[in-house]
Amino acid sequence: MVQVKLNWNEVLVKKLLVVLAAAVAGVLAYKKAQESEARKNVWSQSTDKVD
Repeated sequence: MVQVKLNWNEVLVKKLLVVLAAAVAGVLAYKKAQESEARKNVWSQSTDKVD
C-alpha cells in the first residue's frame, strides 16, 4: 500500500479551499434566496386584489 505524506502547507491549502468553497456556496445560496423572495414579493404585489 502506498502512503502519501502531506506537509502542513498542503493540508492547510486543502482546508482553506474547502472553507472557501463552502463560503462561496453559502453566498450563492443566500443570493438565490434573496432573489426568490424579491420575485415572490413582486408577484404578490402585482396580483393583489383591487379594492
